[in-house]
Amino acid sequence: MLNRCSTVLVLVIERSFEYAVGMTWSTEQPLAPTFAALEASLREVLDSRAATFSLSSAQDAVTGFLRLRHQADAAHLHLLRVLGEVGSSRSQTTRFLGAAPNLLSRAQAHRDLDAATVTDPSVVWDGAIGGVDGDRGALQHLGDALAAGSASRAHLDVAVRVLAGIPTTVRRGTTTLPDAVTGEAVEHRSAGLLDALLTRHATRHCPGVAAHLARELVVTIDPDHEDREFHDPDAAARRGLVVGPLSGGMRRLTADLDETTALLLEQAVAAAAAPTPVQVGADGEVVRDPRSKRQRDLDALVSLVQTGAAASSPAVAQAARVSVVATVADVAAALAHRPGRVSATVEGHGPVSAAAAGYLVCGATLRRVLTTPAGAVLDLGRSTRLATSAQRTAMAVRDGGCVAPGCTTAPRACEAHHVPEWERGGRSDLDAMVLLCPTHHRAWHAHHLQVRFRPDRTVEARWVTWSTRWPGRSTTHPWVRNTVPADRAEARALGARLRAGGDTDPPRARAV
Repeated sequence: MLNRCSTVLVLVIERSFEYAVGMTWSTEQPLAPTFAALEASLREVLDSRAATFSLSSAQDAVTGFLRLRHQADAAHLHLLRVLGEVGSSRSQTTRFLGAAPNLLSRAQAHRDLDAATVTDPSVVWDGAIGGVDGDRGALQHLGDALAAGSASRAHLDVAVRVLAGIPTTVRRGTTTLPDAVTGEAVEHRSAGLLDALLTRHATRHCPGVAAHLARELVVTIDPDHEDREFHDPDAAARRGLVVGPLSGGMRRLTADLDETTALLLEQAVAAAAAPTPVQVGADGEVVRDPRSKRQRDLDALVSLVQTGAAASSPAVAQAARVSVVATVADVAAALAHRPGRVSATVEGHGPVSAAAAGYLVCGATLRRVLTTPAGAVLDLGRSTRLATSAQRTAMAVRDGGCVAPGCTTAPRACEAHHVPEWERGGRSDLDAMVLLCPTHHRAWHAHHLQVRFRPDRTVEARWVTWSTRWPGRSTTHPWVRNTVPADRAEARALGARLRAGGDTDPPRARAV
């Protein structure tokens, strides 16, 4: 059957390319023996039975197969490059991929061709900006990671979108960085720096987290990117709120908000959605807030609406409690409406556009985050249970958010967790508390997550997997530190460096 499919495939290729390349195709497919061996191997996998596996061996099998699947994706991209080398144009290849027996959508075909182009390993960079063919070969390191099975095709798609979101003059330019050993200034290709950063993210995080970090990079390099991508002169006219019909005793609210309104609502709800303090009942039982984060957010929104509706006097607009981290130059540029010169960030949201920053700095709270002691009491022992504002600020700087591996939850949405628990003698001291999001806080109490302090007083965690077949048996995974905050800072730093490389003004010092 494979030989018959191979013959059909070759005939389709021949008919698609015959008029373009003017050559006679052989019906012999050189990879037919290889594909036959692959098909036989896959048949063995499909014929395997659970009785022959233990839990660990099944996990190893899934991990090994995922690596092979990533390598198969790399081989697919290689064959697409082969199609181009033998004379198929992009439009011809797109039609071929959409025809039987392939039946790929046009969008998927274009994504495949873009991925094959940027990972082309045959491009030799000779120092010319942009190379000989635009972004061809710009993500060779990520292509190598895909071929090695350490990155997935989804990671590559994220990286391709990142390249498309970065200005051409930046990604095809050069950037001067100090050498890590000698300290001397060395000129690097910006595309090479981007490739290295995106490859690190792909080998450390899932595609969703990699996309989250990619947004930090793109918006730091070009703060007004999202304004241009989603600019709509009629956006303000389209704002609105829709209350859905009653269904199952519930109604769904749908709101269309501009960026600044969404930020104000998000921050106001976050400030009012804190869980109720843990209490110890008369029977000695610990009583915790039973609400999920979604439920607490809704309760906070309703509370804000009720507070405003119950006001005895007409509502007066007040400054939003939004923490904006910005330099003096950023504030001046935002107020002067100078696009491309603002790199302000909002706590828990990330970089914001110049338009949003200009609106927020007029009424929001500009708060300086201190990274050194300034007289605030950080250690309270057993005198009080709840963390103070100064302690939460210090933990936000130290942990960068939830300490669970791979979690992207911002500090403001996390809860201060005692290590050990308060009920078991935990202290309300900075070196005895960590930040955990509500989901991973519950995972800790369910014994699925463990947290500890390293000798340098930073925090690391590990997962615990409990066996479903053998109750009481568990598998502990290695201790790791959540690298998302550090990777986020690295992405912002590289973005700022690439952005500064394209400015004619000297670098500005940050007042934080």
